[in-house]
Amino acid sequence: MRPKPLLFFLITVLLAFGSGCANHRHDSVSAASVSTNLPPPEPYSRVAHPDTNTVQLQIAVRRLVPMDHRGPDIWLTATAHLGDPQYYHALQRHLDSRTVVLYEGVNADSHVRHVPKPGEKPAAPKPVREKPAINTGKEKDGFSMQSELAKALGLVFQLEAIDYDRTNFLNSDLSIFQIQKLMLGDADARPAKPGEPGRSDPALQSLLSIMNGTSFLGALMKMGVKFISSSPQLQASTKLILIEMLGALKGDMAEMRGMPPQFKNLMKVLIVERNKTVIEDLKTELQVVPRNGSISIFYGAGHMENMERRITSELHYRPAGDVWLPVFSVDLAAAGMSESDLNMIRNMVKWQIEKMNN
Repeated sequence: MRPKPLLFFLITVLLAFGSGCANHRHDSVSAASVSTNLPPPEPYSRVAHPDTNTVQLQIAVRRLVPMDHRGPDIWLTATAHLGDPQYYHALQRHLDSRTVVLYEGVNADSHVRHVPKPGEKPAAPKPVREKPAINTGKEKDGFSMQSELAKALGLVFQLEAIDYDRTNFLNSDLSIFQIQKLMLGDADARPAKPGEPGRSDPALQSLLSIMNGTSFLGALMKMGVKFISSSPQLQASTKLILIEMLGALKGDMAEMRGMPPQFKNLMKVLIVERNKTVIEDLKTELQVVPRNGSISIFYGAGHMENMERRITSELHYRPAGDVWLPVFSVDLAAAGMSESDLNMIRNMVKWQIEKMNN
Protein backbone atom coordinates (compact mmCIF):
# COMPACT_ATOMS: atom_id res chain seq x y z
CA MET A 1 0.00 0.00 0.00
CA ARG A 2 1.44 3.35 -1.05
CA PRO A 3 1.55 6.39 1.23
CA LYS A 4 -1.52 8.61 1.08
CA PRO A 5 -0.85 11.49 -1.34
CA LEU A 6 -2.14 14.13 1.07
CA LEU A 7 0.36 13.16 3.77
CA PHE A 8 3.20 12.79 1.30
CA PHE A 9 2.67 16.23 -0.16
CA LEU A 10 2.34 17.78 3.28
CA ILE A 11 5.72 16.31 4.21
CA THR A 12 7.20 17.59 0.96
CA VAL A 13 5.82 21.09 1.43
CA LEU A 14 6.97 21.39 5.03
CA LEU A 15 10.38 19.75 4.82
CA ALA A 16 11.79 19.39 1.35
CA PHE A 17 10.55 22.33 -0.70
CA GLY A 18 11.24 25.58 1.03
CA SER A 19 11.44 28.82 -0.44
CA GLY A 20 16.04 30.67 -4.73
CA CYS A 21 17.89 30.78 -7.81
CA ALA A 22 21.49 29.82 -8.51
CA ASN A 23 23.10 29.25 -11.84
CA HIS A 24 25.40 26.27 -11.54
CA ARG A 25 26.16 23.15 -13.53
CA HIS A 26 24.43 20.08 -12.06
CA ASP A 27 25.27 16.43 -12.52
CA SER A 28 22.80 13.55 -12.67
CA VAL A 29 20.76 12.77 -9.57
CA SER A 30 23.03 10.66 -7.41
CA ALA A 31 24.34 10.53 -3.89
CA ALA A 32 27.13 8.15 -4.90
CA SER A 33 29.81 10.72 -4.07
CA VAL A 34 28.72 10.73 -0.43
CA SER A 35 30.82 8.38 1.67
CA THR A 36 28.99 5.50 3.31
CA ASN A 37 31.91 4.64 5.61
CA LEU A 38 31.04 7.34 8.13
CA PRO A 39 28.39 6.79 10.80
CA PRO A 40 24.95 8.11 9.85
CA PRO A 41 24.16 11.62 11.07
CA GLU A 42 22.11 11.99 14.22
CA PRO A 43 18.48 13.08 13.65
CA TYR A 44 17.67 16.77 13.26
CA SER A 45 14.16 16.55 14.71
CA ARG A 46 12.69 15.02 17.82
CA VAL A 47 9.54 14.94 19.93
CA ALA A 48 10.05 16.30 23.44
CA HIS A 49 7.89 16.33 26.57
CA PRO A 50 8.81 19.38 28.68
CA ASP A 51 6.10 18.34 31.16
CA THR A 52 3.42 15.67 31.46
CA ASN A 53 0.85 17.67 29.46
CA THR A 54 3.05 19.09 26.71
CA VAL A 55 4.17 17.52 23.44
CA GLN A 56 6.75 19.60 21.61
CA LEU A 57 8.58 19.50 18.26
CA GLN A 58 12.26 20.41 18.50
CA ILE A 59 14.71 20.90 15.62
CA ALA A 60 18.50 20.96 15.91
CA VAL A 61 21.02 23.57 14.90
CA ARG A 62 24.23 21.54 14.52
CA ARG A 63 27.79 22.87 14.66
CA LEU A 64 30.42 21.24 12.44
CA VAL A 65 34.14 21.93 12.84
CA PRO A 66 37.09 21.17 10.52
CA MET A 67 39.10 18.10 11.46
CA ASP A 68 42.35 19.95 10.75
CA HIS A 69 41.22 23.06 12.72
CA ARG A 70 41.97 25.23 9.69
CA GLY A 71 38.59 26.58 8.68
CA PRO A 72 35.51 28.38 9.96
CA ASP A 73 32.72 26.61 11.79
CA ILE A 74 29.76 25.43 9.72
CA TRP A 75 26.32 25.53 11.32
CA LEU A 76 23.64 23.31 9.80
CA THR A 77 20.63 25.42 10.74
CA ALA A 78 17.75 23.05 10.12
CA THR A 79 14.29 24.55 10.15
CA ALA A 80 10.61 23.81 9.90
CA HIS A 81 8.68 26.15 7.62
CA LEU A 82 6.09 26.98 10.25
CA GLY A 83 6.40 27.47 14.00
CA ASP A 84 5.92 29.76 16.97
CA PRO A 85 7.16 33.37 16.68
CA GLN A 86 9.67 32.73 19.49
CA TYR A 87 11.23 29.94 17.43
CA TYR A 88 11.97 32.29 14.54
CA HIS A 89 13.22 35.00 16.89
CA ALA A 90 15.81 32.50 18.18
CA LEU A 91 16.72 31.49 14.61
CA GLN A 92 17.09 35.13 13.56
CA ARG A 93 19.49 35.84 16.42
CA HIS A 94 21.55 32.79 15.48
CA LEU A 95 21.66 33.67 11.78
CA ASP A 96 22.51 37.32 12.39
CA SER A 97 25.60 36.26 14.37
CA ARG A 98 27.04 34.21 11.48
CA THR A 99 29.54 35.56 8.95
CA VAL A 100 27.59 34.16 5.99
CA VAL A 101 24.18 32.49 5.73
CA LEU A 102 23.52 30.26 2.70
CA TYR A 103 19.74 30.13 2.59
CA GLU A 104 17.04 28.16 0.85
CA GLY A 105 14.88 30.12 -1.57
CA VAL A 106 13.45 28.81 -4.83
CA ASN A 107 13.13 31.75 -7.21
CA ALA A 108 14.19 34.20 -4.54
CA ASP A 109 15.70 37.49 -5.60
CA SER A 110 19.36 36.46 -5.55
CA HIS A 111 21.81 38.54 -3.52
CA VAL A 112 25.24 39.69 -4.49
CA ARG A 113 27.86 38.76 -1.92
CA HIS A 114 27.92 41.51 0.71
CA VAL A 115 30.43 40.09 3.20
CA PRO A 116 33.79 41.77 2.54
CA LYS A 117 37.02 39.87 2.11
CA PRO A 118 39.83 40.73 4.54
CA GLY A 119 40.95 44.31 3.87
CA GLU A 120 37.92 45.19 1.73
CA LYS A 121 35.26 47.73 2.55
CA PRO A 122 31.71 46.39 2.83
CA ALA A 123 29.78 46.65 -0.42
CA ALA A 124 26.51 48.54 -0.50
CA PRO A 125 23.69 46.00 -0.15
CA LYS A 126 21.62 45.21 -3.19
CA PRO A 127 17.94 46.01 -2.58
CA VAL A 128 15.86 42.89 -2.08
CA ARG A 129 12.75 43.15 -4.22
CA GLU A 130 11.00 40.15 -2.74
CA LYS A 131 11.31 37.58 -0.01
CA PRO A 132 12.25 34.05 -1.05
CA ALA A 133 9.22 32.19 -2.28
CA ILE A 134 8.08 29.29 -4.37
CA ASN A 135 7.17 30.88 -7.67
CA THR A 136 4.38 28.79 -9.17
CA GLY A 137 3.07 31.40 -11.56
CA LYS A 138 -0.12 33.26 -10.79
CA GLU A 139 -1.32 31.97 -7.45
CA LYS A 140 -5.04 31.52 -7.15
CA ASP A 141 -6.43 34.37 -5.00
CA GLY A 142 -2.90 34.87 -3.66
CA PHE A 143 -3.17 31.56 -1.81
CA SER A 144 -0.09 29.99 -0.21
CA MET A 145 -0.60 26.57 1.39
CA GLN A 146 2.24 27.01 3.87
CA SER A 147 1.16 30.46 4.98
CA GLU A 148 -2.51 29.55 5.33
CA LEU A 149 -1.74 26.36 7.23
CA ALA A 150 0.43 28.33 9.65
CA LYS A 151 -2.40 30.81 10.26
CA ALA A 152 -4.93 28.01 10.73
CA LEU A 153 -2.74 26.47 13.42
CA GLY A 154 -2.04 29.74 15.19
CA LEU A 155 1.59 29.67 14.04
CA VAL A 156 3.67 31.81 11.69
CA PHE A 157 5.21 31.01 8.30
CA GLN A 158 9.00 31.10 8.04
CA LEU A 159 9.10 33.49 5.08
CA GLU A 160 6.92 35.94 6.96
CA ALA A 161 8.85 35.61 10.22
CA ILE A 162 12.52 35.70 9.15
CA ASP A 163 14.09 38.91 7.84
CA TYR A 164 16.14 37.88 4.81
CA ASP A 165 17.24 41.43 4.05
CA ARG A 166 20.53 40.95 5.85
CA THR A 167 23.97 41.74 4.43
CA ASN A 168 25.29 38.32 5.45
CA PHE A 169 22.49 36.38 3.69
CA LEU A 170 23.34 34.70 0.38
CA ASN A 171 20.74 32.83 -1.66
CA SER A 172 21.92 29.30 -2.47
CA ASP A 173 19.29 27.34 -4.38
CA LEU A 174 17.88 26.37 -7.75
CA SER A 175 15.18 28.09 -9.76
CA ILE A 176 11.90 26.42 -10.68
CA PHE A 177 13.17 26.38 -14.29
CA GLN A 178 16.30 24.45 -13.26
CA ILE A 179 14.28 22.04 -11.14
CA GLN A 180 11.94 21.37 -14.06
CA LYS A 181 14.84 20.60 -16.38
CA LEU A 182 16.31 18.17 -13.84
CA MET A 183 12.93 16.49 -13.39
CA LEU A 184 12.57 16.04 -17.15
CA GLY A 185 16.08 14.55 -17.34
CA ASP A 186 16.89 16.43 -20.52
CA ALA A 187 19.40 19.29 -20.57
CA ASP A 188 17.88 20.59 -23.82
CA ALA A 189 14.28 20.35 -22.62
CA ARG A 190 12.09 23.42 -22.63
CA PRO A 191 10.17 23.39 -19.36
CA ALA A 192 6.75 24.97 -19.36
CA LYS A 193 6.48 28.43 -17.87
CA PRO A 194 3.17 29.77 -16.56
CA GLY A 195 0.92 30.48 -19.52
CA GLU A 196 3.47 29.23 -22.07
CA PRO A 197 3.82 25.93 -23.97
CA GLY A 198 6.46 23.44 -22.90
CA ARG A 199 7.02 20.18 -21.07
CA SER A 200 6.30 19.67 -17.39
CA ASP A 201 6.94 16.86 -14.94
CA PRO A 202 3.59 15.59 -13.57
CA ALA A 203 4.83 15.05 -10.00
CA LEU A 204 6.34 18.53 -9.76
CA GLN A 205 3.28 20.16 -11.31
CA SER A 206 1.05 18.28 -8.86
CA LEU A 207 3.09 19.63 -5.95
CA LEU A 208 3.02 23.20 -7.23
CA SER A 209 -0.71 23.12 -7.95
CA ILE A 210 -1.39 21.85 -4.43
CA MET A 211 0.72 24.59 -2.92
CA ASN A 212 -1.13 27.35 -4.72
CA GLY A 213 -4.54 25.69 -4.39
CA THR A 214 -5.26 25.46 -8.14
CA SER A 215 -5.69 21.66 -8.45
CA PHE A 216 -8.59 19.56 -7.21
CA LEU A 217 -6.48 18.16 -4.36
CA GLY A 218 -5.14 21.65 -3.66
CA ALA A 219 -8.69 22.98 -3.44
CA LEU A 220 -9.60 20.18 -1.01
CA MET A 221 -6.57 20.99 1.14
CA LYS A 222 -7.49 24.67 0.98
CA MET A 223 -10.95 23.88 2.36
CA GLY A 224 -9.42 21.53 4.93
CA VAL A 225 -7.09 24.25 6.18
CA LYS A 226 -10.05 26.60 6.69
CA PHE A 227 -11.91 23.84 8.51
CA ILE A 228 -8.95 23.28 10.86
CA SER A 229 -8.97 26.93 11.88
CA SER A 230 -12.60 26.68 13.00
CA SER A 231 -11.92 24.27 15.86
CA PRO A 232 -9.32 24.49 18.67
CA GLN A 233 -9.40 20.69 19.01
CA LEU A 234 -8.77 20.25 15.28
CA GLN A 235 -5.90 22.72 15.56
CA ALA A 236 -4.40 20.71 18.41
CA SER A 237 -4.90 17.38 16.61
CA THR A 238 -3.27 18.69 13.42
CA LYS A 239 -0.34 20.09 15.40
CA LEU A 240 0.09 16.74 17.11
CA ILE A 241 0.10 14.95 13.75
CA LEU A 242 2.78 17.33 12.47
CA ILE A 243 4.87 17.02 15.64
CA GLU A 244 4.78 13.22 15.56
CA MET A 245 5.34 13.09 11.80
CA LEU A 246 8.25 15.55 11.68
CA GLY A 247 9.77 14.08 14.83
CA ALA A 248 9.59 10.55 13.42
CA LEU A 249 11.21 11.26 10.05
CA LYS A 250 14.80 10.03 10.18
CA GLY A 251 17.49 9.65 7.56
CA ASP A 252 17.55 10.88 3.98
CA MET A 253 14.03 11.64 2.73
CA ALA A 254 15.25 11.12 -0.84
CA GLU A 255 15.91 7.45 -0.01
CA MET A 256 12.43 6.52 1.20
CA ARG A 257 11.70 3.22 -0.52
CA GLY A 258 7.92 3.20 -0.28
CA MET A 259 7.26 6.16 -2.55
CA PRO A 260 6.10 5.75 -6.16
CA PRO A 261 9.02 6.18 -8.61
CA GLN A 262 7.90 9.60 -9.89
CA PHE A 263 7.66 10.98 -6.37
CA LYS A 264 10.98 9.42 -5.36
CA ASN A 265 12.62 11.15 -8.31
CA LEU A 266 10.97 14.41 -7.24
CA MET A 267 12.38 14.06 -3.73
CA LYS A 268 15.86 13.31 -5.08
CA VAL A 269 15.81 16.49 -7.18
CA LEU A 270 14.33 18.64 -4.42
CA ILE A 271 16.85 17.42 -1.87
CA VAL A 272 19.98 15.98 -3.53
CA GLU A 273 20.31 18.37 -6.45
CA ARG A 274 19.53 21.47 -4.43
CA ASN A 275 22.04 20.34 -1.81
CA LYS A 276 24.69 20.14 -4.55
CA THR A 277 24.18 23.85 -5.18
CA VAL A 278 24.71 24.58 -1.49
CA ILE A 279 27.90 22.50 -1.33
CA GLU A 280 29.31 24.32 -4.37
CA ASP A 281 28.56 27.69 -2.77
CA LEU A 282 29.92 26.48 0.57
CA LYS A 283 33.24 25.53 -1.00
CA THR A 284 33.50 29.06 -2.42
CA GLU A 285 32.70 30.68 0.93
CA LEU A 286 35.23 28.51 2.77
CA GLN A 287 37.95 30.16 0.66
CA VAL A 288 36.86 33.62 1.84
CA VAL A 289 35.47 33.38 5.38
CA PRO A 290 38.26 33.62 8.01
CA ARG A 291 38.99 30.78 10.43
CA ASN A 292 37.34 32.64 13.29
CA GLY A 293 34.20 33.19 11.22
CA SER A 294 31.21 30.93 10.73
CA ILE A 295 28.91 29.83 7.91
CA SER A 296 25.29 28.83 8.40
CA ILE A 297 23.34 26.64 5.98
CA PHE A 298 19.71 27.61 6.56
CA TYR A 299 17.52 24.90 4.99
CA GLY A 300 14.56 22.67 5.76
CA ALA A 301 15.30 19.81 8.14
CA GLY A 302 14.65 17.25 5.40
CA HIS A 303 17.83 18.39 3.62
CA MET A 304 20.21 18.03 6.52
CA GLU A 305 21.00 14.31 6.66
CA ASN A 306 22.26 14.40 3.08
CA MET A 307 23.92 17.79 3.63
CA GLU A 308 25.86 16.59 6.68
CA ARG A 309 27.04 13.45 4.90
CA ARG A 310 28.44 15.56 2.07
CA ILE A 311 30.18 18.04 4.33
CA THR A 312 31.78 15.40 6.56
CA SER A 313 32.93 13.20 3.67
CA GLU A 314 33.90 15.82 1.08
CA LEU A 315 35.09 18.70 3.26
CA HIS A 316 36.35 16.68 6.29
CA TYR A 317 34.28 18.34 8.99
CA ARG A 318 32.83 16.63 12.07
CA PRO A 319 29.83 17.32 14.33
CA ALA A 320 30.67 19.25 17.50
CA GLY A 321 27.36 19.75 19.28
CA ASP A 322 23.69 20.58 18.83
CA VAL A 323 21.41 23.37 19.97
CA TRP A 324 17.80 22.14 20.13
CA LEU A 325 15.15 24.79 19.53
CA PRO A 326 11.45 24.30 20.34
CA VAL A 327 9.36 24.85 17.19
CA PHE A 328 5.81 24.55 18.53
CA SER A 329 3.93 22.61 21.20
CA VAL A 330 0.54 21.19 22.13
CA ASP A 331 -0.86 21.32 25.66
CA LEU A 332 -2.93 18.14 25.84
CA ALA A 333 -4.93 19.21 28.88
CA ALA A 334 -5.80 22.62 27.43
CA ALA A 335 -6.85 20.96 24.16
CA GLY A 336 -9.04 18.42 25.96
CA MET A 337 -7.02 15.50 24.59
CA SER A 338 -6.32 12.29 26.45
CA GLU A 339 -3.32 9.95 26.45
CA SER A 340 -5.34 7.56 24.27
CA ASP A 341 -5.90 10.35 21.72
CA LEU A 342 -2.15 10.95 21.61
CA ASN A 343 -1.41 7.23 21.22
CA MET A 344 -3.92 6.92 18.39
CA ILE A 345 -2.27 9.77 16.49
CA ARG A 346 1.20 8.42 17.24
CA ASN A 347 0.33 4.94 15.97
CA MET A 348 -1.29 6.35 12.83
CA VAL A 349 1.81 8.40 12.01
CA LYS A 350 4.11 5.48 12.81
CA TRP A 351 2.18 3.24 10.41
CA GLN A 352 2.33 5.88 7.67
CA ILE A 353 6.08 6.44 8.06
CA GLU A 354 6.70 2.68 7.97
CA LYS A 355 4.81 2.46 4.68
CA MET A 356 6.93 5.26 3.23
CA ASN A 357 10.15 3.51 4.27
CA ASN A 358 9.24 0.02 2.98
